[in-house]
Amino acid sequence: MKTSYLNTSLFILIVVLFISCSKSSDSGSETNNSSNTTTDTWVKLTATTSTGVVKPNYIIMMFDQPVTGTAALPPILKQVVTDGNGLAYFDLNSMITTSTPTKYYFEAFIQNGANYEWKSITNFNTNIAKGTMVTSSIIVN
Repeated sequence: MKTSYLNTSLFILIVVLFISCSKSSDSGSETNNSSNTTTDTWVKLTATTSTGVVKPNYIIMMFDQPVTGTAALPPILKQVVTDGNGLAYFDLNSMITTSTPTKYYFEAFIQNGANYEWKSITNFNTNIAKGTMVTSSIIVN
């Protein structure tokens, strides 16, 4: 009788362990399957003076090389006009698709007729890869 009691107890213990491991495995796969979310990639820059005055209607341009005052502008990858709060929002989800960081440069301009007038006092650059979210400022005059 003791052997039958021991066998029954052992069988119940194995069944309980099997069920509990099975449930744990199932919940893990549910978590993995539900992780199909969109990765946001963006840069938010505020054009502001050194005294904190925000500058609406400034054109913030994005480049893949530095801007210098002595050479022509490099190719403009993207440009955004600052809103009433001086904020320029660069939605880069479709542009940045790799997880390898690449350095990008941002500068502020205003349009003067057909020309652009460079207004950045500070230069902003950062490495951006898929999933990067940056908030910063560009000091302008």
